[in-house]
Order: sequence, then structure tokens, then C-alpha cells
Amino acid sequence: MSSILWIPTPPSFGSVSMQRYFGVLHDVVRRAEVEGLEEFSISPLVAYEGLMAGSPSRIVRGFDKWFFYRWRVSRAGRYDLVHGLSQGLGHLLPHLQGSPRTMATVHDLIPLRFPGELSEAQVARVRKQADRLTNFDLLTSVSEFTAGEVVDLTGIPRERIRVVQNGIDQEVFRTPADFPPALDHLAGRPYVFSVSSAFARKNLQIFPEVFAEVFAREPELVLVRAGSALPDELREEFCRRCGSERLIELGRVSDEVLVPAYQHAALFFFPSLYEGFGLPVIEAMSAGTPVVCSNATSLPEVGKDAALYFDPADPAGGAAAILKALSRSDELVERGLEHSRDYSWERTMEGHLGCYRELLG
Repeated sequence: MSSILWIPTPPSFGSVSMQRYFGVLHDVVRRAEVEGLEEFSISPLVAYEGLMAGSPSRIVRGFDKWFFYRWRVSRAGRYDLVHGLSQGLGHLLPHLQGSPRTMATVHDLIPLRFPGELSEAQVARVRKQADRLTNFDLLTSVSEFTAGEVVDLTGIPRERIRVVQNGIDQEVFRTPADFPPALDHLAGRPYVFSVSSAFARKNLQIFPEVFAEVFAREPELVLVRAGSALPDELREEFCRRCGSERLIELGRVSDEVLVPAYQHAALFFFPSLYEGFGLPVIEAMSAGTPVVCSNATSLPEVGKDAALYFDPADPAGGAAAILKALSRSDELVERGLEHSRDYSWERTMEGHLGCYRELLG
């Protein structure tokens, strides 16, 4: 039996998406329901203890990354293969015992395309993380698009990258769910749902123009958002053009709220400019909701012909796509349910096992 060491992103970093990735794969291994798992003994560098809040202290995060994690790796023992579950762990390779085969999963290289509010020093650190990817024997990426980004931004040959797409919990998103009592006021109310952070690449600035046109044609609709609230100026513009009663902000929500919010929406709208994968698109489809999203980066690859697309620089095109999707709702729901059926964390794990066999063969 081959031994595998998983290295997740340090919990002190507070990255919810990376913790979730570690957690769902950890659960797949625990349940041992994927064929071929018996060939490997998989051990994480640190135990998965659920989603953990990151430390607000840069000193603590720096100590975790550069000292504590290095110390843990140097004393972890000898393994046949080491798998970094994110792209920012290449600095640990010199501290591994023995000469294990190594691989890392690249989720995105967003800061090198959209630095946003990051300082030059922070972007430089991401650049170094990307450069260290050349030291791994093999890389996996979550989409063909992201594989292309790795080639373009690092020069790593495409033949050293395997695509292993993300998954979702099919049972969670397909099982009918009711809103918790605090959100009963949404039950039976027609709304467009959107979920995202407020980073510039999420393209939230088109919302006022898009929805002013949509609401003029569909006056019963409202916009419901989960995630980061709209920035103040953008919220003011939206309310001025669309009406404050047409915006409902849920904030950061648990699956208890997220799943019914997807399921009961008339439509899911995702205008992002850049995604390494675009998990909300598949979540919405699996929940039985029509999807309208931008035609940028990985989204057409992930959504294929089960979504309607528009140019994210064209708000009028976004409004037209929403109105068209509402008129083709039944068709898009059927396509989305069928297309999303293939996306599971079990399939993701099967992809990683294939890479383990390739490296250890």
C-alpha cells in the first residue's frame, strides 16, 4: 500500500474555499466509497476539524506558514507521495523527508490577473508561489482554463498538468429544502439569486443597469444576494435605479440557507470576469435552477450548453439573457440537472487517485 501525505492550506489563513476542499476530500476518504482507495494510505499533515476562522494576525499566519508548517513537514515521516492541496505550498518541498513524488492542485492564479487591493509585495509573493510550482513532479488544475493559465503564467509544459475538476455534494443540492423560519418571507416570492464576494472581478458594478432593465420587464422580481454585501456606493446606485425594496442581502450564509436559496430562485445570475472553476454554477444547476452567467474564463467550460451566457462587459446583454432564461426556464432546469449530475467529490477523488498511480507507477 502506497503512503500519501496531504498538505492542506494552513487553517490560520482562514481560506473557507480551501478548507472546504480539504474537508470534502477528507470525508470521501473517511467513507472509503471510491474504488481504488484501498491502494493508498492517505494521511493529512494536520487534522480536519471543520471550518476554522483564520487568524487576524499577520505574525501568526506567517509563523504558521514559514515555521510551524515547515517543522510539521520535516517531522511527518517518509511518504511515497506528497500532495499539496493548494498551489501555495511549494516552499515546503525542501523540508520533506526522503525523496517522495510530489504534486499540487492549482485552483486559480487570480492575483496575477486581478491583483485588486493587493499590494505589490503581496502580488510578488503570489508570483513566487506560482514559480515554485515548477518544483512539483505533477500538477492538477480544476479546469482546462486554469491549466492554460498555469502554462501561460509559469511556462510549465501542459503535459505536466492533469485536469481534475471540482465536485459538489449531489445529495445536499438535489434534496428539496425549505427556508429556515427567519427567511420564510422569501418562500413563494420570485427572485433572482446571486452569490459572490465583492471583489472587482465579480463584476457587481453591472447590477444596477442589468436589473433596472429586468425589473422594468418583470416587476414582480427581486434580487437576493448571498456573500459579501454590495459596496455602499454600488448599493446606493442600485437602490436609486431599481428601488431599495428590490434588494435583499443575506450576507454570509450556511448551507441551511444557501441550498434553499438556490432551489427556490427563479434564476441564478453569475456575471464574474474570472473564475478558476465557478462552483456556484454547478451548485445552482444541481439545485434545479436556471443559470445565466458570463462567457468569461472557465465558465463556459463548466456550464457547457446547460447555461445561457453573455458578455460581462455588456449589461444590456446580461439583462437580455436573464429575460430569455426566464422564458426557457423548464428547458434550462432539465439541462442543468442532467449536466451537473456528473460533478461529485467522489469523481474528484478518482481523478487524484489516477494521478497518484501515474506518479508511483
